[in-house]
Amino acid sequence: MSSLVRNILALLAGAIVSIVLIGLVQAAAHFLYPPPPGLDYNNPEVLKKIMMEAPVGALLMVLLSYFCGTFVGSWVAARLAADSPARQAYLIGGMMLISGLMNLFAIPHPVWFWVGSIAVFVAAAWLGGKIGAKRGPVVGK
Repeated sequence: MSSLVRNILALLAGAIVSIVLIGLVQAAAHFLYPPPPGLDYNNPEVLKKIMMEAPVGALLMVLLSYFCGTFVGSWVAARLAADSPARQAYLIGGMMLISGLMNLFAIPHPVWFWVGSIAVFVAAAWLGGKIGAKRGPVVGK
């Protein structure tokens, strides 16, 4: 398998892992902190009010989901990469950061959550790449 194909597959695997893990942790967050019944997700004013009044624990769970998903996805991409594992991890981190920023622009969030989100995505990608890049001896070479 060529390096390019392997790197693309590593990115795909990392992205899928990130998205699934973020979704699972956020599902747990919705279980612990259910949204108000009858919430209209299409009404921007209602969403803004809900986000500004959301319990800190609920928002911290979202940050946890971002960290877990980005960390594990970056680790997977770095671990599976044919070369430049850090680059693969940072690409996953960049994709997750862009999707997080799109969410932040679409739905108003408290300022501390903006800062936390950006920090979490960057730190998780760096740490996932750092740990995922460490490889033991390859058997058979």
